[in-house]
Amino acid sequence: MYIRNSQKYGKPIKIIHPGEFYVSDGDEIIGTLLGSCIAVCLHDPERGVSGMNHFMLPGRISGTDIAKDKTAKYGITAINKLITALEKLGADRERLTAKIFGGGEVLDGVIASSTIPADNIRLAKVMMEMEDIQIQEIDVGGIFTRKILMDVKTGGVYLKKSTRKDVMMEIKKVEGDYAREIAGKV
Repeated sequence: MYIRNSQKYGKPIKIIHPGEFYVSDGDEIIGTLLGSCIAVCLHDPERGVSGMNHFMLPGRISGTDIAKDKTAKYGITAINKLITALEKLGADRERLTAKIFGGGEVLDGVIASSTIPADNIRLAKVMMEMEDIQIQEIDVGGIFTRKILMDVKTGGVYLKKSTRKDVMMEIKKVEGDYAREIAGKV
């Protein structure tokens, strides 16, 4: 994660990468760039608390996967860690609302499984249903990369889709490197 101050938005921006999550009750913005990965954005409007994760793989429901994942690379643990961290900042699970982004088909030839984007999308939706968190907005799939910026206090999300080759190449490199790292091939 890195931090930068934005003249355009007049507040700090925390940028998260694959396998990370961030929660805050400050007057700031959380951002990320997505390809096949998913970002789940959660917001408690009464407390003005928000959080975002960025996960690459859905994960398996096994003690080994869940116990070993100390990061947020798997959707199952990424979503659970996000909810837990928001509750520690005073969010009420019953007031949380969700926005889900990503799952683009942008990794052709980089990794073997072409079902990862669809599996990520399905997992995010199922986890929100299991946690009884209302999905307010969803923008997933397609052949786009997505840049998202979430205002912590309002829960509003700015979304910009792109099919620019340079952005696609950057996403392919970042997500491909991360996929190989997860698989233990780096």
